[in-house]
Amino acid sequence: MKKLIGLIALISLLALSACAPSAPEEELPVLKVGMDLRYPPFETVDGSGAPFGISVDIANELGDYLGREVELVNITFGSLITELNLGEIDVIIGSMSITDERKQVIDFSNPYVYFPQVAIVNKAFLEANNYTTIQQVLDHDQVVWAGQKGTIFLQVLTSLSKNPGAVIETDSVTLAMTEVSTGTAQGTLMSVLAASINAKAFADTTTLLLEPLNTTPIGMGVRKGETELLNQLNAFIAQMESGGVNDRLREKHNPIIINEYGIPAGLDLLLGND
Repeated sequence: MKKLIGLIALISLLALSACAPSAPEEELPVLKVGMDLRYPPFETVDGSGAPFGISVDIANELGDYLGREVELVNITFGSLITELNLGEIDVIIGSMSITDERKQVIDFSNPYVYFPQVAIVNKAFLEANNYTTIQQVLDHDQVVWAGQKGTIFLQVLTSLSKNPGAVIETDSVTLAMTEVSTGTAQGTLMSVLAASINAKAFADTTTLLLEPLNTTPIGMGVRKGETELLNQLNAFIAQMESGGVNDRLREKHNPIIINEYGIPAGLDLLLGND
C-alpha cells in the first residue's frame, strides 16, 4: 500500500512539473557594433538621419545570425580601436583594413569584402606631365600625396612614394581631396567606391585613375582574446554567400553602386576577390 501511495505521489509530482511554466531562456546581450557613419555607400545615414549602407546591413544580418539585438554606435574612424578596447563596443564593422599594425592591438575576422585601391590625381599635374597611369605618378620624385591619417591608404602612399617626407596627413577624405584639388598635393589614394564619388565632386580639377594599385582585405575587429565572438564572426562570414546575405546586399545596393558610382560590376567587384 505504501508503495502504491508513493507511486501516486510521484506521478502527481511529474504531472505538476509538466504543467509548470518553463524558465525563460537567458536573453543574449545586445551586440554593440562600431562604425563611422561618414563613408557611403558602406557607412552613412539616409535622408532621415538613420544609419544606412552596406556595413549597416551586414551588422544587422550578423545580429540575426547570432540571435542578438544590434546597437550601432557612430564613432570617428580613428577612435574605433580605442573604443573597442575600452569595452564601449563589441565589434568593429567599419570598412577597416586588416593590417599588421592593427593586428598587434585587436583581432580580425577573415575578410568579408575587398577594396581595390585607386588614385585621384590633380588634373593639371597629369596634363603637364602627360601621365596616364598611377605608376607614372608614383615614379615622379617630386609628387606630394595627401591622405586621411590612420588609414591603410596613407600607409601605402608613405611606403611607395619617392618623396615620403612630403606626404600630407589630413583629418578627413574631404580635406585630402581639397589638397589635391588645389594642387597643394598631386594625388591621393582610396577605395574605388570612395574614389569614384570624390572624383565626381572635384571633376573640374582632378582625374580618377581606375587601374588598381592594390587590393585591401577588410575584416571585422574584436578585442584580443575574444575567441568565441571571433569564431562566430568567421562562421557568419563563411556563409554570407551560401546563406543569401550577399544576394540581399546585391539586390539592395547594386543599383546604388552601379548608377551613382559608375562601377558596372557592382558588389561583385568587392565580394569576389580573394
